[in-house]
Parts: sequence; C-alpha cells; structure tokens
Amino acid sequence: MLSEKLSLTFGPEKELKEIIAAHPERKFKLFHAADDNSEFMLMDCSGKESMFHSGLDYYICGEINPNENSTNGYIECRYVTLNEDEQKVFKSIFKSWDAEAKRPVGLDSSVLVHSLKDNFEFLLINQWEDENVFMVWDNDKDNQMNQFGHDGNSTPVVKTYREIG
Repeated sequence: MLSEKLSLTFGPEKELKEIIAAHPERKFKLFHAADDNSEFMLMDCSGKESMFHSGLDYYICGEINPNENSTNGYIECRYVTLNEDEQKVFKSIFKSWDAEAKRPVGLDSSVLVHSLKDNFEFLLINQWEDENVFMVWDNDKDNQMNQFGHDGNSTPVVKTYREIG
C-alpha cells in the first residue's frame, strides 16, 4: 500500500540520483522514459510534504492489485482532465478493475491519483507486464479509458516508463 500522497518531478538522471542520495529517508522510485533514455522521472512515495518544485503533487484515490515492490514491467502514466460527471465514470471503470475478470489483460497493478492543486486533474499510473500488452490495450477500440481527454484535448496524455532498479 502506498502512502496517502505522492509527488513527481522530472530532470536529468544525475540530478535525480543526487536527490535520492541526499534524502535516504524518502521512498523514491526512479524511471526513464520508454521512448527516450535521456528523460527521467522521480516519484516520491514517502507521503511527506513535497520537496519538488514541479507542482505535480497528488493524493491517492485508489489502488488496484498493489505491488509496490515490483521493479519489473512497463509503467504507463495517463494524465486526464475530468469534469464532475466524467470523474464518476472514470472512477467507476477504475474500480471495476478490482475484479480480475474486468481488469485489462496484462495489467499488474494500478494507482489513481488526484492533483492537490487542481480539482479536475487526475493521473492513472498503470504497471503492465510488458510493452506489448500495454500497446494492445491502449490501441483497443473497446478501451474505455481512451474516451477521457486532457486539458481540453479529446485524448489523454500518455507517457510510458521503465523503472530503474
């Protein structure tokens, strides 16, 4: 189980590793972008007040099949902007994944987080078995999560990462 909050920041690998080394009391996860080995993301799962200046601070709304010790797999970050009605539908789809039969094939775990600063901003962090199962799901015409857009666009912002062990 993750803490109640998490924070994200982005930057060069060297700087993010310096942050990790300087704060051993924090629970960090370091990722590199799946499509660009020069892009890095640092996640602080400690639940403590954010030390980042990125403003990407979230509280956790829910978890599906949590497996926080795993460093295998393919991580998808799906950013969406949801009005109140869309939030209900989105959360309902997310909660349906509690039943393994309704969970997308190859989805190992999922965490839904809500922005601390914007009532309409959400981030879905999915851990997949591998890139192939993610791509099949993401391109499936029946993928209900693709109906939700981000910041006025009709599609979500999706970034994929691999955890650096």
